[in-house]
Amino acid sequence: MKKNILFLILIFGVTATTALAQSRHFSAQSLGMGGGGTAYMDGYNANFINPANLMLDIHRPRTTIGFANLGVRAGGSLANIAVYNEYLTTGQLIAGDTRTNMLNDWFGGSSFNNRRMAATVSVTPLGVSHRRSKQAFSLASRVRVTEEFSINKGMAELLTYGLDADKFSDPTPINFSSNTVAFAEVSVGYARQILSLPDLLFAKDVKLYAGIAPKYLYGIYTADMNFNSTLQMTRGDQSSPFTINHQFSYGLKTIGLLSQQLQEYDAAYEADEDADIGDYVKYEGDDIGETQATGFGVDMGATLEMDVSSLPIPLFMNANKTLRLSMSITDLGSLSYDQSASNTYADGEFSYEGAKDEDSFSDFFDNLADSLQNDVYGNFDTEEIDDVKYNLPSMYNFGASLEMNKLLLALDYGIGFNNNGINSKRSVLTLGAQYRFFGFLPIRVGTKIGGYASAAYSAGIGLDFNFLELTVGASTVANSANNGSSAGVAWSGLVLRF
Repeated sequence: MKKNILFLILIFGVTATTALAQSRHFSAQSLGMGGGGTAYMDGYNANFINPANLMLDIHRPRTTIGFANLGVRAGGSLANIAVYNEYLTTGQLIAGDTRTNMLNDWFGGSSFNNRRMAATVSVTPLGVSHRRSKQAFSLASRVRVTEEFSINKGMAELLTYGLDADKFSDPTPINFSSNTVAFAEVSVGYARQILSLPDLLFAKDVKLYAGIAPKYLYGIYTADMNFNSTLQMTRGDQSSPFTINHQFSYGLKTIGLLSQQLQEYDAAYEADEDADIGDYVKYEGDDIGETQATGFGVDMGATLEMDVSSLPIPLFMNANKTLRLSMSITDLGSLSYDQSASNTYADGEFSYEGAKDEDSFSDFFDNLADSLQNDVYGNFDTEEIDDVKYNLPSMYNFGASLEMNKLLLALDYGIGFNNNGINSKRSVLTLGAQYRFFGFLPIRVGTKIGGYASAAYSAGIGLDFNFLELTVGASTVANSANNGSSAGVAWSGLVLRF
């Protein structure tokens, strides 16, 4: 049994979690309204988007308890459904100009171009908040699993062209990466009113709220892989062999039981190349759920709330109007996975000369597989490292909302500090609206522009009484041609108020 078997197991084991795999926190309301929430998300959900909103009195009782809030989002530039539908669902032969056009539409012109896909699951098992006249408190737990995967055009060319010496006559980059992170957090929120003014220009009853929600983080699992290489081929003939030159560098950072098993097998293999990987690496995820890392984070924000009933807005001339302007910084912090952390790595160059004629091509591919197994994927080392560090998907968030009786309008703008998970340094704008028919039947619509995928459209519905909430929201992309597709769903869980 050779080491490359382990390497392939790890590749597929890591990437198979894509379906499980945050930047902003999504509730059924915020997702249905496009994905914002900086200036209107209240109750314990405010801990994760703008803790100042714990002070918001949106005609609801002072105390909220919620169970099993769920949010799922996935997508990215690699999830280009428009290209997929055009080329891979119409019965075309993926060869010649069709293949070239498909890869250009998907990845652009350069073999260096990367496309990525990310997914996240966020579950809030329990949240509690209580609002008083001048201050508010909250406690909420949340579990997040995030997965991201990226490949470059060169890798896509290798998958679609195969060992084509004409295509790879020049050195071509062949790269991919994958990262999986699972962690839980306990957040304690506090907000208070810090300013009150009776009048300010056209506004009355102006109030400024500020809030902060520090959180304790404990990591459950992580695996981080990067594979970078260049590939060049030379076509053989009767006088010269078919040759392959492959410069490669890869690393896989792991923790816990899998890390220990990898190190044990590496030591055994160094002593005896006939060591059987099955005798050492029997990882079945037994340690997933144990605390593998600790860290701290914080969410904080401010909201300015004012009565603007004097504004002459058509159709709502005599309605009570409340304007809220908010800003927040979310997910500041990091995790250090330090339980038996290790790095599995290799860095080198592989050269291979094979068949000179078609009659020996069968042997050529058999020998090539053995050589790759022994010289590339079967020749790696492991080393202990201090930790595997993960920076939370931090964001700046700015928002505004206007509440007019049963109608709520909202605008949000955000930009990420990094590109972790579905977070993006590409700014995102969301617009949303909610109308409460009969006072308890919210109909929500919204849109998201920018961020990690193409423009998305959202909708939501449910039951939202003063004492009980059961609502859902969903989001999808209509045209994924430019920046890829995305999809999301959210469920409020069971929310009780009293």
